[in-house]
Amino acid sequence: MMNLEAKLTEHFTLKEMVASQNHPDIYNVPAPAQIENLRRVCQWLEDLRRLYNERYGGPGADLPINVSSGYRSYKLNNKVGGARDSNHLMGCAADLVCRDCAQAVQYAALLMKISVDRGAWDEIIIEKKFNHFWLHFAVRPQTLPNRCKVTVIEKR
Repeated sequence: MMNLEAKLTEHFTLKEMVASQNHPDIYNVPAPAQIENLRRVCQWLEDLRRLYNERYGGPGADLPINVSSGYRSYKLNNKVGGARDSNHLMGCAADLVCRDCAQAVQYAALLMKISVDRGAWDEIIIEKKFNHFWLHFAVRPQTLPNRCKVTVIEKR
């Protein structure tokens, strides 16, 4: 039995990275290789959290990074309208809740800064639907190419 309370990093749990608020009935449990990919993503998110708090949080700030989607099974990915080849399927992506466009851009800029030390990432997508913003971030294992692709999407 998988321990969903297991910490992938200091601030991110497996439960958080597999949760589906809109479709909790869908089986969404990753394989060990996908968990390792999630751990890699979370290491980047730890760096993002630290840098974001240093730069924008003020003295002693400990603002969280909120994940709305991490790993997705094929069934869940189809249900939410995800891309057929989504990085979420491999556990290589996370969607981050952003309060506004400025925060999404700040996250994107900090992730690019982190890449100086961590290496290439696959994609950063700033997305807007109605008045909601989120940032999709993906980093693949070294065995796959990372494209360093940036996209901005407004959905209607």
